[in-house]
Amino acid sequence: MDRTLDKIHIAVASGSIRHRKYLQNMMQGIGLKIVINEPLSEQFFRKLDSASPDVVLLDIDESTHDDSVLLDRLLDDVDIPIIFNDVSALTHDQQGEQSRWYAKLLLKIAELTGRPEWEALDVSKVLADTVSGKVVKARPANVSQDLARNVWVLGASLGGPEMLKQFLMAVPEDLPVAFILAQHLGENFMALLAEQLDRMTSFSVMPAEQGHVLCHQQVVVVPVDQRLRINPIGAIELQALEKPTRYVPSIDLVAADIGLRYQEKAGMIVFSGMGDDAAVGAKRMREVGAQVWAQEARSCVISAMPDNLRLRGLVNVSATPLEMAEMLSTYYSSERRLNY
Repeated sequence: MDRTLDKIHIAVASGSIRHRKYLQNMMQGIGLKIVINEPLSEQFFRKLDSASPDVVLLDIDESTHDDSVLLDRLLDDVDIPIIFNDVSALTHDQQGEQSRWYAKLLLKIAELTGRPEWEALDVSKVLADTVSGKVVKARPANVSQDLARNVWVLGASLGGPEMLKQFLMAVPEDLPVAFILAQHLGENFMALLAEQLDRMTSFSVMPAEQGHVLCHQQVVVVPVDQRLRINPIGAIELQALEKPTRYVPSIDLVAADIGLRYQEKAGMIVFSGMGDDAAVGAKRMREVGAQVWAQEARSCVISAMPDNLRLRGLVNVSATPLEMAEMLSTYYSSERRLNY
């Protein structure tokens, strides 16, 4: 079978975001194309016909749930070759184990797609760009990892993820700002949100981690069940919530804490959403001299949350996500000229 690497299409069925991202990085690193990359589900089966993959990789490890209906359907109804992918090596942070696991997987794909020459491939370059399944994002040479001095809270609810994508895609890669993202969303979707946004922007998007030192050109996603604070040396501290909040994560709580820590060098942007979260936080921001911006109503999916701030007279700027990205760049260009 005469095929080039970029003509081999892979469908990945995995319940692990980490494994899916690892496989995406590995496969694309040598020119393979992953056409489906999601958990085994009804949606996965619906995509199979249109995607026409050459091989299906099904993640198997000791924690795999035995969904007999979907598994039987995959085995009985799908004519595409299936590789049962033992990902146990990925649970260990040992480069040698990962290398052997990946080489073995390539040989399986080679056998099924008629590419025995893959046996000679050097996978060390691909592995060098991957650390414990996490993609190491290449940064432009002119962008430095400066300790965050300017920190803005991004608050969003219903309709927020799409608005955040538009905003972050338009933010300049050298903007001297770090973002703390408080998006109303279920706990199980937070890691996926960070992964999706990370692909859309030159900034590094990551879930909050205890002790991580916040730098410019980073976006940290606030967890739903912990309070995020930045300590005096710029490191993240995650603390237990003293009492339940009406919205999770609480934009009010995040904005109040960031405003208190960074004062007039803090800021806040409120995107599409329902409810009255963000009003108290915006008030705290304004009290310390920080900027509060809000998405204008016509571009929102639901404008109740930013409208609430406008009704209270708390908003400095109302604009679309794209306009706010451009205005933020202008804002810091002006501040730099004034030795901000």
